[in-house]
Amino acid sequence: MRTFPALASCAPLPYMPFYSSLAVFLLLAISLVIPSGFSLGALMLVLGALVLLRRDRPRTRLERDDQLIMLALLSYFFVNAVLNLAHHAPGREYDAPLRFLIALPALYLLRTYPPRPGALWTGAAVGALGAGLLSLWQWLADGNARPGGSTNPIQYGNIAALLAILAACGLARAIRLQHALRWKLLYAAGVIAALMATLLSGSRGSWLALPVCAVMAAWLMVRAGYARLVWQLGAAALAVLVGLALLPQSSLSTRMRLALAETDGYVQRADAQSSVGARLEMWRIGLQLAPEHLLAGWGKQGMVEAKHEMVMQGRASPSVDDHTHLHNEYLDALVKRGIPGLAALLVLYLLPLWLFQRRQRLVAGSEARLAATAGVMLVLSYLAFGLTQAFLTHNNGVMLYAFLCSILWALCQEQPVHPANTA
Repeated sequence: MRTFPALASCAPLPYMPFYSSLAVFLLLAISLVIPSGFSLGALMLVLGALVLLRRDRPRTRLERDDQLIMLALLSYFFVNAVLNLAHHAPGREYDAPLRFLIALPALYLLRTYPPRPGALWTGAAVGALGAGLLSLWQWLADGNARPGGSTNPIQYGNIAALLAILAACGLARAIRLQHALRWKLLYAAGVIAALMATLLSGSRGSWLALPVCAVMAAWLMVRAGYARLVWQLGAAALAVLVGLALLPQSSLSTRMRLALAETDGYVQRADAQSSVGARLEMWRIGLQLAPEHLLAGWGKQGMVEAKHEMVMQGRASPSVDDHTHLHNEYLDALVKRGIPGLAALLVLYLLPLWLFQRRQRLVAGSEARLAATAGVMLVLSYLAFGLTQAFLTHNNGVMLYAFLCSILWALCQEQPVHPANTA
């Protein structure tokens, strides 16, 4: 049996697996139903890590792949911090990248005392149910055309889509392990509720992520020998989507037709007053600004000022003047932080993607393989979200990526049997 230095170097703390499991559960279960709900679970993981570091600082060792995951998080923080210094950015601009740094001790805790797998999947299902019910309430009772909880509808819809993906992984696990019917119903209800929240939010960027992740999940599951389960889940998902699309006043088909009309309006008449038109105008501006400062970028304030100057000169539509990002993660990074900023963003996404997909092929345990598959879908989701939204300019986008990446990486290891961590 494989021995982990982190566990063999000291006497185990029997309560820590339960503690890390509770933190992981809370991270997702209240992520959208309470303002900044994701912060509680993340804070618990960081505080638990500080206790563990104080107790076992000199003796815990991490493997090469653990260090590569940490490198992806650390490099994003380091590049952003250095470029913020170069651009004399105010202190608040360090907040988002700093959260990648504080995820490192949490990863240490999770590798030393991995949470129970069910904590993640059940937390996702509960969080998905909460998101669906909250969005339904805001839509019906408050008359909100695009429910967004305590955040904006784009972030809300994207995170709800991510919860739907994780709840679907939990459903696949429950079916494979032949769990009781109540657990299967919980996960299935979570998937439906989260898809409803995504639909009601009107966030078209999240609709891009869902088919990408669905195709990838189907391919990975077929390779793992679950072809029949793929057909069952695929048929159920199709039925759910059709049902949601046929709801009275469903925004799915309406929003898609509107997107096509707005795109045509921008192409034919340069109409940048619509949602899609404003995005296309911002992308045009970004492509003009990026080549002028490729080495270090404009900085956030520099980009805002340059964009404002273009508006004043009549070279850009006034509809883009109030935006502090370009609604595209990759172009936004290139314009604000130049080639180093774009490179750090790609490392943040592509290095974990490569590690997760390799782990999915190498691990033998079904729990570890499912976590690795979910890790692949996490990164693919963010890659898709970034096409129409600068997702990492928001704290919830940063926190969920940094900490979910750490959690899934801990779960996709071949864990030794531990008396306190067998559930």
